[in-house]
Amino acid sequence: MRKLLFTLTIMTSLILSGQDIIPIPNDATSQWRISRGYGVGSCANWYNSIYYVDDTIVHNGKVFYKIFETGEFYQEVINPPGPCGETYYYTDEYRGAIRTENGKTYQLLGQEEHLLMDFTLNVGDTLFSYISAGLVIGSIDSVLVEAEYRKRFNFLNGDICNWMIEGIGHEAGLFEPMSLMLDFASEFHCYGENNIPLFGDDNCMLNVGYEELSTLDYNVSIHPNPVLAGNPIKIDNMSFVNDAWVDIEIFDMMGKKTASFTTTKGQDITIPAPEKPGIYLLSLSNSSNKKTTKLIVK
Repeated sequence: MRKLLFTLTIMTSLILSGQDIIPIPNDATSQWRISRGYGVGSCANWYNSIYYVDDTIVHNGKVFYKIFETGEFYQEVINPPGPCGETYYYTDEYRGAIRTENGKTYQLLGQEEHLLMDFTLNVGDTLFSYISAGLVIGSIDSVLVEAEYRKRFNFLNGDICNWMIEGIGHEAGLFEPMSLMLDFASEFHCYGENNIPLFGDDNCMLNVGYEELSTLDYNVSIHPNPVLAGNPIKIDNMSFVNDAWVDIEIFDMMGKKTASFTTTKGQDITIPAPEKPGIYLLSLSNSSNKKTTKLIVK
């Protein structure tokens, strides 16, 4: 598996000269992992999504790539006592349509297209777009993504969004606003192609179409889920309670085992939560050769 490549800043004059502008999406295999949320009453509603390309649409002779999302919805309490416990998984939800022409990226909204990002700008120029109220380009450098350099535009007056990168998106997402909005937040985590992470944070992972997995419908529940920072994971294992032992393994969405535990009969099953935020598979197997797998969110 290829290693995730992080930002490498270099001299603009050496790299950017003669460089073609890479479109968004770069091709039909482009994928993004983006989280977004908003406040409603006492709850914060969060969407932890994978965006991906699936099909195209033609509008006024222009080809737009249709972007869908798959992910999980969960709630957090922002004004106690809540309750804010709703959680569910969603797949193949239409997110929007997007295209790039002459270095400018547009989103189709209804029957009109709106400018999202402009990669033809120079230092000192201001980006006015559907998602930017007026961000000033303070500097332009390059980042290494796989084996090619892509322009990064660094904003002088960004609050939640400090950069945008050609072929990828911006620090707050893709369609998401670049400026701070009341009761709304979003964050870019990862970009990749062909299910291979190419650029992102330490938790960069891509998996399209994931869903909760269970080899058999055993009476096993996990709480809290999503897991809160600093809290352990508690497993109610009514189906496994009489077993001599239960093996527990945790895997990230790239298939890497991150932790393993073994409990004995009569023990309450409580294990530490994963250190990094993300989506994980928790696998339980017992002395009777039963096995079940649950999806957990940190």
